[in-house]
Amino acid sequence: MSTINLIVQTLHNLTRWGIVILGLVAIIRAFAGWFGKKEYTPADNRTGMLYTIAFDIQFLLGVILYFSKGWFGVLTADFNAAMSSADLRFFAIDHLLTMVGALIAAHVGRALSRKAVDAVRKHRSIAIWYALSFALMLAAVPWPFTASARPWLRLFGISF
Repeated sequence: MSTINLIVQTLHNLTRWGIVILGLVAIIRAFAGWFGKKEYTPADNRTGMLYTIAFDIQFLLGVILYFSKGWFGVLTADFNAAMSSADLRFFAIDHLLTMVGALIAAHVGRALSRKAVDAVRKHRSIAIWYALSFALMLAAVPWPFTASARPWLRLFGISF
């Protein structure tokens, strides 16, 4: 694997953990604000903004990996073979499309919260859409306990 791919893969893996942490914080704050009828604070806004920015960065890193590691080539070279292998299909299609859906859900939640006229509606939009985004993201990650398992942490070729 090239040095560039190794760096991008490490960043992609580390960013995942940032998204998990930011997503949890944003979702917990949103549900607490929604059900507690709390004001929408700059900290709520910042957390949501950081979640969507981290997700955007993660997506860009993933697109780089998608094309540089050859998943697109696998898909276009022999579509039927790619679809008949669960591991190939996961990385060539399932992972990518589910993550796109998760990214879209995060941005929809952010946009709706910015347009909402009161704090409770802001929190509700974020709670619902970020929770959907987070669930999709968790479903599409190749966790070590899934069929398309990858390590918990990859740091420049060292796996944990």
